[in-house]
Amino acid sequence: MLTTRHFFLFIFLLNGVYGITQNSKEAFFAFREDWSPINDINAASYFMHRVKENDTTYVCRFYRTKGPMVKCETYKDGNLEIPHGRFAWYNQLGNIDSMGMVSNGKKDGYWEFRKADGSIAMSTLFENGKRIWTRNFSTNIATYADGRIVDLNSAAYKDSMAAVAATMKRQPAEFKGGVDRWIKYLEKNLRTPGRFREIAGNGGRGKVIVAFIIDTEGRVYDPYIDHSVEWSVDMETIRVLKESPRWTPATLNGQPVIYRHKQVITHAIY
Repeated sequence: MLTTRHFFLFIFLLNGVYGITQNSKEAFFAFREDWSPINDINAASYFMHRVKENDTTYVCRFYRTKGPMVKCETYKDGNLEIPHGRFAWYNQLGNIDSMGMVSNGKKDGYWEFRKADGSIAMSTLFENGKRIWTRNFSTNIATYADGRIVDLNSAAYKDSMAAVAATMKRQPAEFKGGVDRWIKYLEKNLRTPGRFREIAGNGGRGKVIVAFIIDTEGRVYDPYIDHSVEWSVDMETIRVLKESPRWTPATLNGQPVIYRHKQVITHAIY
């Protein structure tokens, strides 16, 4: 669960910490095993990569030095004082453990809590910090903040959803030229980082799962790592997604709508 401690633990640690390398857009900070700061990246157990996406979006990704991501935090300001954007926590295998969005310091939108295999255990909808409802995927029961309980296995609920679905004609987003053209784009533009080559060695493989949104004009945005391998290949995967040409947008009843998509990208060393 997202708590004040999650928000502000690393802000405290970063006070007075020297960035190992930094410029106007990026900075790196190193930490020992106990998360105390250290200026020697070679002696660090963890590091943080802070990226300024724009004037109101600062993404902080925390990594094991030679392993998958630990967590991702997003802030509205360069001092990392206003949580605003995506927050995610990862298990030791690099799979998301929990994830959700924050708006000006308050949970907003859907939050997911997952099992070790990556499947969703529970989902909660928040609105400006207030819980609206929670769905337990094991029991398929939705519990509302006002005490109402809805059995999503009930015939009445299934019938109502089927009636709604019958009125909708969906068309998923598609890369222009289809799947074959998308694969060619990835093959042409994806590079295996030297850092990953050193870590994985000959024959090494890393399978990154990245999720992203295609907007109503076909632009790719908000890519985030769903399964992390290691910092350099994760960042390379995000780079390729951000530079993607426009897609043909998804439609609902003939009108363009946003579309959420996941992509598995394998980095292999031969």
